[in-house]
Amino acid sequence: MTCPSSISSSFYKRFYFKIKQSLLAITIFGLSGSLLAKDYVVEMILFENLSATQITEPHAYEAPRKPRTGAQAWILDNQLLLEEAELLNQNEAYEVKYHMAWGQESLPFSQSATYTLLEQEAQGYVKIYAENLLFANLDIDFKGLRLKEKRRLKLNEKHYFDHPKFGILLQVSRLEEDTKEAETQD
Repeated sequence: MTCPSSISSSFYKRFYFKIKQSLLAITIFGLSGSLLAKDYVVEMILFENLSATQITEPHAYEAPRKPRTGAQAWILDNQLLLEEAELLNQNEAYEVKYHMAWGQESLPFSQSATYTLLEQEAQGYVKIYAENLLFANLDIDFKGLRLKEKRRLKLNEKHYFDHPKFGILLQVSRLEEDTKEAETQD
């Protein structure tokens, strides 16, 4: 015959184990859902420094090369850097040349989208990707001058990439679900 205390002890151990399993499963599924929903909105302003003196680059020039990509970016309305664009336009020393925004999935380097800049005065690529941390690779040619840089980013912070003749202001934030759905419907 089994003692009631041993029954209750083994029952509680199994019950406790099942509760731990359930909580772990809920935590894992909850995290995986939030990890999958890591789309970004990226906004970039390319502006010219009108007060810069004549700039030349003495090295052998190579045009920007497009990184391999496994995903696509989608165009969004500018929303993050509107005040900064207005301030740059009000300053006589600078001229905003291009102001663009796009959405993309949070993916590692080999799979992340590459935004292609093909404008009259500027060509190049911007690659935002997330390994354990968030990074940006820029390779931009503006009027024959090149800015090539890799940098670690922080979400929701403004990042300035500097060249004596031009600059790039970049901000990456989480893409809100309602913004993504609205853009998809358009």
